[in-house]
Amino acid sequence: MLSFTHTIISLPFAYWFDSPLLVFAAAFTFHLVADTLLHWNLFPEQNKKFFYPLVALEIIGGVVAAMVIVGQDILTINVLAAIAGGNAPDVIHQLYFLLSPAQRKKYFTWAQPVFDFHDNLQSETPFFFKGMISQVILIGLTLLLFRA
Repeated sequence: MLSFTHTIISLPFAYWFDSPLLVFAAAFTFHLVADTLLHWNLFPEQNKKFFYPLVALEIIGGVVAAMVIVGQDILTINVLAAIAGGNAPDVIHQLYFLLSPAQRKKYFTWAQPVFDFHDNLQSETPFFFKGMISQVILIGLTLLLFRA
C-alpha cells in the first residue's frame, strides 16, 4: 500500500488516543490490517531506475496532504506518532532490504519471521486501478471522519 495512504489513514489515531505510544502502536497495527486489502504499490522491479525518487515524492505528498488535513497539529507529538507508526512497518522492511543478503543473514536471521509475516499479509496487485480502489475508500473514510 502506498505510504501516502498509510499516512492519511493513520491520522485519526492521533485524536483517538492520548498516549503517543498508543497512537504509534495503533497506527502500526492498522498498517498491517490495511496491507491485507487488495492494493497497488510502487514495485521496485517495475521502477528500478526511479524507485527511490518516486517513493520520496510519494512520502512528501502524504506529509503535505496530512498538513492540509490536520493543519497546525502536524507538529504535535500525536500526529507525528501516527504518521511514524503508520509507515514504520514499510520503512523497517525497506531498511532491511537495503542490507546485503549476507548482512541480513549474519545480523538479522532472528527477524526473518517478522519480515515473512509482513510479506505474507500483502495483498498486492500490479493493476493500478484495481489496487487503488481500497486505498481511495480508506482515504475517503478517513476524510469523512475528519468532517464528522
